[in-house]
Amino acid sequence: MKTYRSRACALALVACAWNVFAGSEQPTEAPILRTSIGSHSAPIRAIDVDSGGRYAVTAAEDKTAGVWDLKSGKLLKVLRPPMGPGNDGKLYAAAITPDGAMVAVGGWSADNDVYLFDRASGALRHRITGLPDVVTQLVFSPDGKTLAIGLWGVNGVRLFGSDSAWHSSRETGSDNHYEGAVSGAKFSGDGARLALASTDGLIRVYKVAQHSLTLMNSNRPAQGRQPFGVAWSADDTLLAVGFSNSASVSVLKADTLELAYVPSAAGIPGGGLNAVAWTRDGRELLAAGTWRRTDHLNGIRRWQERGTGAANDESIASNSIVGIHALPDRRVVYASAEPAWGWLESTPSGYANHSFGSALADFRNARDTFRLSRDGGAVAFPLHRNGGSGGVVGFDVVQLQWTSPQAQWKPSSAGKAPMVVADWFESTMPTMNQRRIVLNEAELSMTVAVAPNNAGFALGTSQHVRYYNANGKELWRVAAPGTTWQVNISENGRWVVAAFSDGTLHWYAAQDGSEQLILYAHPDGRRWVLWSPSGYFAAGPGSEDLMGWHLNRGKDLAADFFPASRFRGNFYRPDVIAKVIEMGDIQQAVRLADADADRKPRTEVAGVALPPVVEILAPLGEVSTSKADVTLRLVIRSPNDAPVLSVRVRVNGLLQPETRLAGSPDTSGAFGREITVKVPADDSEIQVFAENRNGVSTPAVVPVKWSGARPRDTTPGNSARNDLSLAPKLYLLAVGMSKYRNASYNLDFAAKDAADFSEAMALQKGSLYRDVEVKVLTDGKATKDDVLDGLEWLKREVTSRDVGILFLAGHGLNDNAGNYFFLPYDGNPEQLLRTGVAQNDIKLALNSIAGKALFFIDSCHSGNALGTAKTRGVVDVNAVVNELASAENGVIVFAASTGRQFSREAPEWGNGAFTKAVVEGLTGKADFRKTGIVTHKALDFYVAERVKELTNGQQSPVSITPSGISDFPIALVKR
Repeated sequence: MKTYRSRACALALVACAWNVFAGSEQPTEAPILRTSIGSHSAPIRAIDVDSGGRYAVTAAEDKTAGVWDLKSGKLLKVLRPPMGPGNDGKLYAAAITPDGAMVAVGGWSADNDVYLFDRASGALRHRITGLPDVVTQLVFSPDGKTLAIGLWGVNGVRLFGSDSAWHSSRETGSDNHYEGAVSGAKFSGDGARLALASTDGLIRVYKVAQHSLTLMNSNRPAQGRQPFGVAWSADDTLLAVGFSNSASVSVLKADTLELAYVPSAAGIPGGGLNAVAWTRDGRELLAAGTWRRTDHLNGIRRWQERGTGAANDESIASNSIVGIHALPDRRVVYASAEPAWGWLESTPSGYANHSFGSALADFRNARDTFRLSRDGGAVAFPLHRNGGSGGVVGFDVVQLQWTSPQAQWKPSSAGKAPMVVADWFESTMPTMNQRRIVLNEAELSMTVAVAPNNAGFALGTSQHVRYYNANGKELWRVAAPGTTWQVNISENGRWVVAAFSDGTLHWYAAQDGSEQLILYAHPDGRRWVLWSPSGYFAAGPGSEDLMGWHLNRGKDLAADFFPASRFRGNFYRPDVIAKVIEMGDIQQAVRLADADADRKPRTEVAGVALPPVVEILAPLGEVSTSKADVTLRLVIRSPNDAPVLSVRVRVNGLLQPETRLAGSPDTSGAFGREITVKVPADDSEIQVFAENRNGVSTPAVVPVKWSGARPRDTTPGNSARNDLSLAPKLYLLAVGMSKYRNASYNLDFAAKDAADFSEAMALQKGSLYRDVEVKVLTDGKATKDDVLDGLEWLKREVTSRDVGILFLAGHGLNDNAGNYFFLPYDGNPEQLLRTGVAQNDIKLALNSIAGKALFFIDSCHSGNALGTAKTRGVVDVNAVVNELASAENGVIVFAASTGRQFSREAPEWGNGAFTKAVVEGLTGKADFRKTGIVTHKALDFYVAERVKELTNGQQSPVSITPSGISDFPIALVKR
């Protein structure tokens, strides 16, 4: 098997894409579809930390920067500079001020900009522009008032000064007498000197005074080696230099730049040690880079005695390490181009590696397992590293669900006579029948697929997907969103499918190269989102926010990002997506789906129907308080033609009294307002939402740290055991439909499911809950009016202290437009609007509940039970699950199955599989730790595994918890 090496991974520390980008124009105003997966999706190129070791900032080629909490590893902010197509917007450099207040990022843009962001709010405060070339290095002085900017080409360094707020800046010094790019930069501890490394082989040290720059000394530490990383010792007397093309480190005398000593490189066979650092006490010297150890992981070396003593090695990453930093607590933070980051921590038994990897499927080394069905509508691929068959999964883009790979699906082939493609792996000179295929400069061929009938072949490269006819003539090429790890052609010759380093798979029409579908499959094997370039999408439960629209706001403002869930009403079209493979074209699929659903064609795009954006102006970051009230100052932006209608607040997921805005927006469509929010005497999270006619904003989030006195016992469940007056009350509406007015719809166990679930929850009276009130509606007592009355009762009775649960078991249907309806006793599939319980009725009841809200839904029973009733489409519960579990609705959803799966019931279970598992879990089997408490997350885990066991993997239940809601108990186990 071909194995991808560091060259194939495009991990040279100086990216080949760093060339002059000419021209100055406004960023595109058109929405740009992007993934948003909670981690980087392209190689990280830089990492920096504040002096206190609280925050890390990473910059990546995915055109975003991440701000991370160095205590928990949590992603705090995604910084979004303006971006454009191709390379425009890729970030290669990042720095954070020593106090952690400001973040600078830069890379490739039309004006070679450096962007200064407020770390806490994510607001873009200032832009340094007009630099002569791509930004390769950024570093702040110890006082945070000077920023050194290293440049590509022969443009050297620029120095900019400002006050600590960085609302403005001025250039105070420069040196452009370079013959190579700046590859490393670091201020001395006292801020009086600046050391720079360059690919011209020189190390330069400058004197920095009053923001000015004066060259003090320069030296070439090693002939033929390219200096990359530089680091000052703790006392500023030594300068460590790492090299990108050599597995060695040189330690120089800082005043003369003469060689002081060379730490031992014994046991390092090759690669580069481009990243260097000293521990804060100066006792250890650290180095890492492209050096790979025998376990095929990239390592870090730690030399004792300032680099003159014994060395210890640790494996920490599966790809090149681009930066390392030592923290005050002796942890070592690193970033890898994988992309991943993390820290190495000393423990009594050795070093513990806390890695925060990217959420990307790994398509490398997967040529034998990357397989296509005959029509191109299903694909097999590995989710995890090394491409082994054990981690191979399948996805069906017609049925819109995970599936099992089939033996008849075909891997790609490099061909055989009369068409053979050779020298295609990691090559700049692939051949077809011994004739060279011409690529761009520095473009590497990575993968190939010959059409089954030898009509042509596809070539995947580090820059493109290319398609050629049988004579070797290029018919089309498309830019690749990352390195093309795999490419394949369907047996019918209709589709070219490519897998990229950003974790996405793309379907191209073989005829003309037009892109039709993009799939992001999360490595957890549960979440997925599939979309067209025009924005129509389908998504699995809890998956809508993995993709969305990036919207530039000009050069001087941070871009907005709108997750796909914000446009669910207009662009959630599984009916369209499922037809693309058959029709061969997204527009044809839209026309057919619209005709089937009797829809009017749409012409607008996401950018003209935007929801509001909420920004917190104060307080910034985490709030520490001992008071029951927190006052927020915020601004709400909304399009001029869609004024803000209301503001809602949730605390730990619980709905607070609605706040409506008074007054009118200013000329920019923005509202300013203060809101006072009540918080509990415990740590909490405030979420603020705004709504206009286009939809609801993503939440603006404020973490709250409680610093006052706490209740005597806030451990979940314990207060209820000690004093029932402190316990919540449970209200349950359980609806089960086994016998319908139309007997041909009948089921066996749905009514019993509702009764058994209700009985299990009623046992919690006097235990977890001070009281349990239950309404059970089954069969003839569950007409549409009965169910609507029950929903009204649930909404009315549940207070902020209580818990409300809705349980539905029976038939669910989608109408022709994709709207979900629960079928009550008198329901008629031909008249759903009049006789069905609509998704919107369920949503309005549940999202208005003042307390915790849970929804158990088991309504995807076999369509055969509906007899001869005429229905279009297949029941898809994903839409209702995703809508109710959105943060603004705040409902925890347990669904018996996903997508288009059927729910199973059987006499030997006496229930549906889902309810059987739920009841088992509630009555003790989900209490894995034997604490006597069943939390909703523990129940989720138990139910998921148990239902798969009962149904032999044919049914996959899912639970989705909205953001802001922590795990909490829903049952106590009586022993």
